[in-house]
Amino acid sequence: MRATPDDILCMAFFARVVEARSFSEAARALGVSKSAVSARVARLEQRLGVRLLHRTTRRLALTADGVRLYERCARVAAEADEAAEVAAGASDVPRGTLRVHAAAGFGLAHLPKPIGEFMRLHPGVRVDLRLSDRIPDLTVDQLDVAVVVAGRLPDSGMTTRKLAAVRVAVCAAPAYLRRKGIPFRPQDLVLHDCVSHSVRQGADDLRFQTDEGAVSMASLSSLVVDDSRFLREAALAGLGIAMLPELLVFEDLAAGRLHRVLDDFQTIELGVHALHPHGRLPPASVRAFLDHLASWFRELPWERRPTAPLPPRARKAGTARSGPPIAMTEQDVRRLTAVAELYAEVDAESSAELVRTLGRVKTLPAAKIPRTTVTMSSRVRAIDERGEERELSLVYPWDVGRDRVSVTSALGLALLGASVGARIEDGRKVMKIGAIPYQPEAAGDHHL
Repeated sequence: MRATPDDILCMAFFARVVEARSFSEAARALGVSKSAVSARVARLEQRLGVRLLHRTTRRLALTADGVRLYERCARVAAEADEAAEVAAGASDVPRGTLRVHAAAGFGLAHLPKPIGEFMRLHPGVRVDLRLSDRIPDLTVDQLDVAVVVAGRLPDSGMTTRKLAAVRVAVCAAPAYLRRKGIPFRPQDLVLHDCVSHSVRQGADDLRFQTDEGAVSMASLSSLVVDDSRFLREAALAGLGIAMLPELLVFEDLAAGRLHRVLDDFQTIELGVHALHPHGRLPPASVRAFLDHLASWFRELPWERRPTAPLPPRARKAGTARSGPPIAMTEQDVRRLTAVAELYAEVDAESSAELVRTLGRVKTLPAAKIPRTTVTMSSRVRAIDERGEERELSLVYPWDVGRDRVSVTSALGLALLGASVGARIEDGRKVMKIGAIPYQPEAAGDHHL
């Protein structure tokens, strides 16, 4: 049986119905009435003498004959699409409707200006923009371009153009970190609240590789959300630690609204990709839009990695404190510097004093730290003038408790770097360091 031109048209209508999964959506895409689409599919069934679709009020389902025919009809429709694309691509004048999908957070933060400029340059183009964090199916969703932010793209057969690279920031609000503490190792996340993005949940970009195995933020998360904008707001509100592309939070990091954590443990990089289904001959509007985005994002506002500065009082007081050098590991210097930055907003005086104390540091490998020197997490036996003993532990501010002394307190700063035999003051009481029963470096667990 030879197919007539009317048969070919009916086949194209049938393919569009299957792809749209709806007579109404297919009619909208084809620019005809729903009844016209229904009539064409019914005519094809009558012509072939088979039933192609099971129709219910809620959904469509292909019959076995429908499945076999659709494979061939889809090729017919695809060839027609390619021919139309060639014809459209032959024109150098961008025009018509450009259907664009963009990752929600990226689109909201970074696309209004470039799209506005594109429309000014090409007044014949109407942009239909849809925002969502999911990676769409461009064929099913009938899109011309999708701008997605992802580490790895699924094998979709789409033509891909990388517009930019962006690092991931592991971050949290200062108030949250002061309440729950700074995680210094990925393993510390088990003691924290984490919030994650469901689209990437379980993927490699949510994992830290450590000597003790992989640590996944997704599996530890008490809150999972499918919108990066909400994820950012959740981090700002102090709900927990989040992984977010820097392009969404670089201003929050610069202003100190969010603080980086675990930065030494992750090198995750995502890409901002533009996808389109038009092969090597996209329409003029698609070509122009892709070129415009590539030009716009040559200079990336998030490329620099800003860190919130210390308040003026802490910076001014940041000169070295007088006294003998303090033996300390580079790791503890980094950690205590982070503590000073975190607490500068709420206790500038103590933070400035800690900065001055760090100015006396002489960094040494953990194994070479003298066992008679007080370091972080040391247990110190102090003896007052009456001969009464008291055992103190030097801890971070969020771990303070009975006989657990914060390193930002006056007593804690006096203990840091002190040696056995040194005299220290706790208020009006004078004490002498009699011994250091436990010192992390000597015990070989400095990393704990």
